[in-house]
Amino acid sequence: MITSFFRTSKPLHYLIFLVLFFAIFVFQSFYNHNTNQSPISYLTLFGVFLLFLVTFFVYVFVITKNDLTQKNSFAALYLCLFIGILPQFFLAPIVMLSNLFVLLGLRRIFSLKKNINIKKKLFDAGFWIALATIFYPWAILYFVPLFVAILMITSDYFKNTFAVFFGVLSVSLTAFFYVFVLNKDFDIWLKQMPQINLEFSIYYDLITFFPLAILLISSLWGISSLFNKMVFKTSKSRFVYFILFSALVIGLIIPVVSENKSMADFIFLFFPLAIVMANNTEQTHSQWLPSVFILLLFGTAVLKTVLNIHNLLNF
Repeated sequence: MITSFFRTSKPLHYLIFLVLFFAIFVFQSFYNHNTNQSPISYLTLFGVFLLFLVTFFVYVFVITKNDLTQKNSFAALYLCLFIGILPQFFLAPIVMLSNLFVLLGLRRIFSLKKNINIKKKLFDAGFWIALATIFYPWAILYFVPLFVAILMITSDYFKNTFAVFFGVLSVSLTAFFYVFVLNKDFDIWLKQMPQINLEFSIYYDLITFFPLAILLISSLWGISSLFNKMVFKTSKSRFVYFILFSALVIGLIIPVVSENKSMADFIFLFFPLAIVMANNTEQTHSQWLPSVFILLLFGTAVLKTVLNIHNLLNF
């Protein structure tokens, strides 16, 4: 069974993932290729792929450092499959960079369960999420799990909230200094405030509708499983599940409300959803159900690639 192969983490798994990532990236770049691209454009593409690799290894580091899954490769596998069905975020490096900063912020939030250096971790989390918000305004929603964490694990709410405030202030002062030195228009920054757009026509395309439906079903399954864990697990485990739950809900909200909708918005959903699906795979008593779901994701990625190739040849 597929799950048996990935049940114990091995270096071979990550080599497979890297090869698949590279293949997906090359195809997506070729699919959106412009014949007038300059050598600088190719260097930019190379930089985007390096940015993704950094994001991936941060993702793996956050999981292993905070024991968010058992010692297996399920979370990385699900991330790879989600990227396979929605690879468009490779075309949005700014969104990818914001997601990287969100991951760094979530890393500090998850580490709060150890109850060590609380104020430093809160400062760092506020700093990273504020930095992510500069690049992608709706990343501001990730302050919600941060304040949920403060309420769950600390009693000195006032001082700890100030630690977050100073993290945000340090980013804000740096941004305003940048605007002042370069004589930028402050209206540009005001326009970066989160704007709500409830127009969903971009999601009606048949090639993207089926992958989105799978992501939605997976998310609803993940939310229902987290409810049970938030109620019945120990306080330390409950803390992790509350943070995962809030991150998963935010990952669903962002593509719904974002002003300039694109498939890249779903990258914020991939991290919490992959972890939740990995946990469900670990804990299920049936091996065939996760294997069927993994095959469904893989088949969807292959089918989408075939349809894209067909459209490319008919262009």
